[in-house]
Amino acid sequence: MLDVAIIDDEPLALKYLDLLLHKIDGVHVTGKYMDPDDLINHVQTEHIDAVFIDIHMPAMKGTDLAEQLLNINSSLHIGFVTAYDDYAIKAFELNAVDYILKPVKQERLAITIKRITERKAAEQENASESRTTVIKDLGALQIYQGNKRIDVKWRTSKAKELFAYFIHNHEDTIRKSVLIDLLWNNLPWEKANAQLYTTVYQIRKVMQQIDNPVKIISQKEFYQIDIDYDVQIQSREFKLAAYDLLKRENVNVEHYFKVLDVYQDEYFAGLDYLWAVNEGKILRDLWLELIIRLSAYLHRYEKSSSYNMSRLKDLTDFDTEAVEIVKEKSWI
Repeated sequence: MLDVAIIDDEPLALKYLDLLLHKIDGVHVTGKYMDPDDLINHVQTEHIDAVFIDIHMPAMKGTDLAEQLLNINSSLHIGFVTAYDDYAIKAFELNAVDYILKPVKQERLAITIKRITERKAAEQENASESRTTVIKDLGALQIYQGNKRIDVKWRTSKAKELFAYFIHNHEDTIRKSVLIDLLWNNLPWEKANAQLYTTVYQIRKVMQQIDNPVKIISQKEFYQIDIDYDVQIQSREFKLAAYDLLKRENVNVEHYFKVLDVYQDEYFAGLDYLWAVNEGKILRDLWLELIIRLSAYLHRYEKSSSYNMSRLKDLTDFDTEAVEIVKEKSWI
């Protein structure tokens, strides 16, 4: 639902705009005003997505009112309604969504509402992305919050590997004895157990320091990680998306490129974790299968020198087998 307020110094124009807005699905008119101060108070106290403002009003110019409203709520979407086009440049300097000339037509107003809805959806998506934590494990192990890479300082290489192993087994409970055998099998049991406890503590401290919503839960002889809904594990997202594409008969080129772009290198590249080898092979085989299918599709429907074939070469140039697949399909 889009919450909208409107202002016009002409009662009939105000009533008419209110009538038009009520005819558009998904729009809720929260208030209609003739006095700018009343609208300012409304925006200060209520949730408003958008405001339609008449530019020519005796008490205050619509552009000045818009500036005041944006100072109160910078995410407010402004639509100007006027009988004149003198202020179009100023309106768009204020990042107005639209500039509608009177008399307002239903079809034209619907276009403006659609623009506001699309802007609002894009802003919500961007806000969601900025809150999302991404654990990147296709390539070097890295943690991102939004688009920003977090500088993680691991106390020891064991702490880094144990965190990676927890991510690798994010859906499972893990016996503490398994972790001891994996990382400290050369130590007596008591010392190994103490090392495990200390390393888990180090990981928890790192997660707290970077405000990462990944928690390690201890349950008697087991550990399990608790991951919030807004945490993404890169390899998991890639695997699910790859399986989804490969079960479809049709090839959507842009969807294929979007998924291929996630695979930036091998699973935990450069870390030589033996326990990651099998999963790494599964992920790489999925990646190569996507490349084979997309290459075959481009070979059939596009020229060897096409933009998409060039994109595919750029995405795969770090892997010799993938390069050979693309070369074969592009007749080089």
